[in-house]
Amino acid sequence: MLKREEFSTRMNFQYEILLDLLSKEDFNSFQSYCRSYESYVKSWISDRIKDHFSKVSISEFEDRHVQTSIDNIKEAIKTPKVETTGSLKTFVENICKELSDKLVISQDALGAFMILNNVNQEQFVHWLAESVKDMKETLREKFKNTTFETKLKHLQMNPQNELFIRVAGCGKQCPFCEVPCDAGGKDHTEHFASLHRPEGIGGAHWGGSRKLITEICSYSVMSERSFYCSKTNFEWHPYKEYMKIYPDWDIRPGLSLEASDYWKYVMTKYNKEFAADYNLEPGDIPDFWENITDIQAKESLKNSFNIM
Repeated sequence: MLKREEFSTRMNFQYEILLDLLSKEDFNSFQSYCRSYESYVKSWISDRIKDHFSKVSISEFEDRHVQTSIDNIKEAIKTPKVETTGSLKTFVENICKELSDKLVISQDALGAFMILNNVNQEQFVHWLAESVKDMKETLREKFKNTTFETKLKHLQMNPQNELFIRVAGCGKQCPFCEVPCDAGGKDHTEHFASLHRPEGIGGAHWGGSRKLITEICSYSVMSERSFYCSKTNFEWHPYKEYMKIYPDWDIRPGLSLEASDYWKYVMTKYNKEFAADYNLEPGDIPDFWENITDIQAKESLKNSFNIM
């Protein structure tokens, strides 16, 4: 999965997921992404994993996996230190040691063999080898009847979580516009984002009129304006002193104090839907935002993430 373009870098990942949102032309997808970033992104990653493996031969992949496991067992049985053992118990334990870095073998399953300690070892080896021959078809049938989601759940690590940690950042969102933090992984104490969006997309609004805000955080934190929320006990607090309320966020003024054309387009297109979802009033959209096309929005996205 990491060889795919959208998972190659964090910038590519953010670009691909925002481009996909634009192509869907679906407000609910945008709102899910904005309000429940981690949940939406992990679901998006899961869809990409399914898509990737639907384009490769799952049966061929699984056949190779099964054949490798069977070959490992056959090789373990043939190992000299296994063949020369004195007791069946030691024989089985030695096989497990040989396979310890290749297969997970349940200790409960081993218990059944221990009662066979007086069985002829040569006969046991013969029938063990014979049963391994039948294993390929049994496992192939089991794989065939197991859903892809179930297979993912039984992996030793969760691929969605692994990819999320590598390319999606820490999952924290800006307290004003809800843009995700750009810092990778969990090992950072300060959150930041290079590309903030209109605050109204996160539900921010003007106190008197209840209209969604079209300005971005990078502008607000330089202005004389104030905000209020549950963390301020719903009392007005200067944007300039936002770090007293959100000390783990660094909202940096960008090269431009306006939203990118991408987010201007989204805010304009779904202004009424965002307002209705937050039970607020639509924001005052500047006239020139109305002229921004989806093509310009895509170009703006490319520029923002330096995609050639």
